[in-house]
Amino acid sequence: MLPTRFAHEQALSILLALLFLMQTTHSFSIESSQTEPCSCFTGYWFPLAVLFVSAVTYYAWPETCFSPVSGEDESCSIDPFELWKSRLDREFCQSLISLKDRVEALELLRQTRAMQPPTVACNNWQANLADYFNWRWPGNNASQWQQIPVRGGFKEIFDIIEEADFIGILAYSPSVYSLNTIQINSQQFILKGYINSGLIIVPMLKVAECYFVPEEEPVAFGFDEWSGLIGGRIHSLFKAVKGSSLRDWVAKSRKPSSEVDLDALFSEFGQILAKFHLRHRTSNFNGIYTLSRAIHHDLNFNNVFYDEKSGFSLIDIIGLSVSVLEPSEMIHDLNQLFEDMNRSRISKRGFIRAYASQWPEETQAVIKEDLAVLQLALKSRYSAKPWP
Repeated sequence: MLPTRFAHEQALSILLALLFLMQTTHSFSIESSQTEPCSCFTGYWFPLAVLFVSAVTYYAWPETCFSPVSGEDESCSIDPFELWKSRLDREFCQSLISLKDRVEALELLRQTRAMQPPTVACNNWQANLADYFNWRWPGNNASQWQQIPVRGGFKEIFDIIEEADFIGILAYSPSVYSLNTIQINSQQFILKGYINSGLIIVPMLKVAECYFVPEEEPVAFGFDEWSGLIGGRIHSLFKAVKGSSLRDWVAKSRKPSSEVDLDALFSEFGQILAKFHLRHRTSNFNGIYTLSRAIHHDLNFNNVFYDEKSGFSLIDIIGLSVSVLEPSEMIHDLNQLFEDMNRSRISKRGFIRAYASQWPEETQAVIKEDLAVLQLALKSRYSAKPWP
């Protein structure tokens, strides 16, 4: 296939070389050789050199394609993500949310073909993506890229997981394949590359966006601005949330000159988390087993950010999207959060008091008792160790 494509695209060079060869053959005819010495074949060097340079430049130069203008082939382009947003409007998201579980929601997404990506980025996707943002917001500069190492050793396993099997573990397993930070003017963005089942993830995030954005939430989220295919994998571009992760705040508090008040920080987060859980509860009050559509499912220190001016933000909200479609028990978030607090040797007293204070007065005693039981259960399973 490559030689055929080479012959097709290098036709001019080939014809030029053949022309020189014909001229050279004529100049080295028998008649001319009888009167002139013909001990050297230097006359063939030039046409052969033309063919050689043509081949080398073709195979050595990387094949690239550029963002097509309107009306051209769109198989290699950077297009606005609004192509999906029109399908995933609020009415459609509400129809997903009204379903019984995420399996039915996934089937509806398949039927509406909303999971098929509308954009494909080429080999020079960084330049194309920068051009897209320069076009969308004149004066922006999206050329500053930084690769971030991806934690976890499950990438190879996820590459062979079937889409139907993946949806069942979506909320409980890592799904990120690659990470990049991008600076666009003064705003930082995160470019996330997902595993093969990213075609599920992106529409799921849209479900969360449709559900949470119209409300005035006590926490902020980093929803995506653009999504498409890069190197055969789905990617989404998120606005980076403000502040530092809880893990970084804990590290700052351990420095000798630190003025970070961890008890106050976690007390404030306990209050915010309870408001978030309760705002979207879907069942009667049943302690930490109350069902809510606002369960993060991966509430560890790396996924909670705090900024003194902006407050708290949550990232990696794929599991949150799952809870929107299928409400989960609040204990899932509290269990993961308490595990990290144990590892970091952080007192839960202020957090528990603040979390329980947001519940109705008649249920606060039950909540405190449930959290105490959870704390004892985790203490028996994990020995307190300094957090790595």
